[in-house]
Formats: sequence, structure tokens, C-alpha cells
Amino acid sequence: MTKLTTDPSMRDLLRAVASADGAHGAVSVAAVSGAFGTSLILMAAMLPQTRSGAAQDRARLMEAAAALTEIPEQLLETVETETAVKVFAARNMPQANAAQRSERQAAIQLALRAAADVPLEVMRLAATALTQAHVVATYSSRAASADVHLGAALLLVAFDGARSNLEGKLTSLTDTDYIKSVVDEIARLSEEVAATSRATDALLQVPPV
Repeated sequence: MTKLTTDPSMRDLLRAVASADGAHGAVSVAAVSGAFGTSLILMAAMLPQTRSGAAQDRARLMEAAAALTEIPEQLLETVETETAVKVFAARNMPQANAAQRSERQAAIQLALRAAADVPLEVMRLAATALTQAHVVATYSSRAASADVHLGAALLLVAFDGARSNLEGKLTSLTDTDYIKSVVDEIARLSEEVAATSRATDALLQVPPV
């Protein structure tokens, strides 16, 4: 059994989030929340007990586990993306003449787009994990329901936090084609996540005594 410990890097992240001078903010917290949620659901999928004990249950849970395995690390990788530094550097470029101002504005837009891509990726990963959470809720043991419920809740927090951050970033962008594509994807993902979350919650409800 793997012992849960408080890693120094986790303490460092908490201090960085709490710091007014830190670069980590809502997206980092959303990503970490999603990583914890995914890990909980992955744990439930790997438990030896299943809903009915049938071979089909185990096969579906193993498929879900395979789909979830890389997501926690992928979410944590978004925390390390230094987009805020790139935006700051672009805004500090020289603007003494028209050419420099044009170059600076282009660099800012490029950096802002990269910054917007981070919460969008968190949303995509959270949505994927929530889809697998529904599979795990369907086939895992009732004893794992609380773990799956908490994992799904953390993923929903991750999704909503990343979406809120992304929507705020879009107001600074000028590429209308990119903005439209992102807005359309936000709508599609939000609809999918809402439907999946409702279905998962229904499966995890405690049956009446």
C-alpha cells in the first residue's frame, strides 16, 4: 500500500498560490483539483470489487483506468506552463516607434493566446476524466461510491474554475476566429460535462433503505 505523505513540493505550491506575488492562480488550483479527482476515480477503478462481480465490469473498469492513467500528470504539467512570464515579457517589449509597437502587440496576442490555451486544456482533460468517472460509477463497487463522488466533484470544480479563467482571458484577445472556436468549444464541453455529471450523480445516489 502506498503511504500518503505531504510532499514538500505540495507545500511549496500552496505557498505559491497564497502569495500575492506568485504566478500560480486559479488555473493551477483547478489543475491540481482535477489531478486529485482523477486519481481518486482511478483508485476506485482499480479496486478488486465491482458492481456485479461480472467479468464485463472488470473489463470496463480496466478500460476506464487506462484512459485515466495519464490525466493526473497531464493536468499537473499545465501548472508548470509559464504563460504569465511570456505575457509579462511581451508587454515589456520596446514601443518607441510604429514597427516596435506592432511587433509588441503581436507578441502580446501570441502570449495571451498561449495563456488561454492552458485553461482550455484543463477543461478538456477534466471533461475526459468526468466521462470515465461515469463509467467507473456504473461498474465499480457501491463501497467506492463516496470516492467516485468526491473525485467527480473535484473534476467539476477544475472544469468550472478553468472555464471562468478562460472566459476572462478571451476579453483580451483580438483574433476573432480563435475566439469563436474557443467559445464554441466551451459551449460544447460545458454541455457534455453537465449531462455527464447529472448521469454520474444519479448512479451514485444512495438507494433508499
